[in-house]
Amino acid sequence: MFIVSPKWVYLSNKKIESNKSLLIDSSTIVDILVDDKIEQIYQKIPRIHYQNHLMVPTFSESYIDINDCDNQMKYTRKISNLFHKGVTRVQVVASDYKKVLKYVLSNNINISNKITLDSSKCTFNDIREMIKTIDFYKSDTSKVFSINLLNITNFEKDLMIKISSICNELNLSIDIHLNEINNLPDNQINKLFRYWEEINLLNNCVVHDYLTSKKLIQKYISKYKILMLVKYSELLDEENIKSLLSLKPNRNKYVLISDLENTYKLYDLFKVVNLFIKKEIPFDDRKILNSVTSNTSNFFAETSSSGIIEKNSLASFNIFDINTKRLLCDDENYPSLADLDNESLTAVWSSGECVNIKT
Repeated sequence: MFIVSPKWVYLSNKKIESNKSLLIDSSTIVDILVDDKIEQIYQKIPRIHYQNHLMVPTFSESYIDINDCDNQMKYTRKISNLFHKGVTRVQVVASDYKKVLKYVLSNNINISNKITLDSSKCTFNDIREMIKTIDFYKSDTSKVFSINLLNITNFEKDLMIKISSICNELNLSIDIHLNEINNLPDNQINKLFRYWEEINLLNNCVVHDYLTSKKLIQKYISKYKILMLVKYSELLDEENIKSLLSLKPNRNKYVLISDLENTYKLYDLFKVVNLFIKKEIPFDDRKILNSVTSNTSNFFAETSSSGIIEKNSLASFNIFDINTKRLLCDDENYPSLADLDNESLTAVWSSGECVNIKT
């Protein structure tokens, strides 16, 4: 058992607080302590101090294409690169998912696996093989799966019904790429969504390309509490950023992903949104933090971090040295999320283990 004491901590994904410490036993946060309580009860427990640092929940990267990683070394390099940017939970997608499952990774990384089914190649035999694979790993709680559908409009009807039925039975989320239907006539889009509703395809789905899809598609998606996967590359457009800011907080949740571009622009986005706030456009930039922490929790095993720092959650978080790039006028001034960047990242904690980051 030990205590970790940062200068500030982002508690319960609600606000940044000071003078709070984490009591950690093995891989679990067993209590949130105040200084007086430490002095009265826990003065003999080892304590790690971070004098000028902000602690935030562990980050996730929830859609990384690894088809360019044809061996263990390339795969390890790509995942390690993300880890050194504060990412401790990664969802990987590859055509040959069976090969990826054989790769070995550090215990500091939580991986979930996305199985791609392409209508141009998928057969009932592929579905049977997929079920065998999932069944083989069912006793391994670290192996979590979801389904990525490509060329969705070309799936045979019986095959599509089978996929939807399996995913509902096994509670597997399904990725739908809206760009594949964006150029369809409105009457076909209406027909397609009615069909998806009929076969319960939308129960467990997440969608790509929401910000760049036509209004009719966005209207359908908004009817459901569907998770949106938003690419950093989509946010290079000002109108798309405004669309993101206008999402209804209680209904529309999104996860930031780097998709095929293999880049991680979280810190840049913090700063961009901070500029919008200064222009008095109403938006809580902490939503961005949610999009790489708590909103991603359903992609990972229940034993993984819940994506928030609170009592009884997994001891996984990132530590940033705020004084690296920011001179505080008053020592008690609270930092903002816009102060975070890759150079100020000092340490990444995963399941109670600390890895110091050298920049």
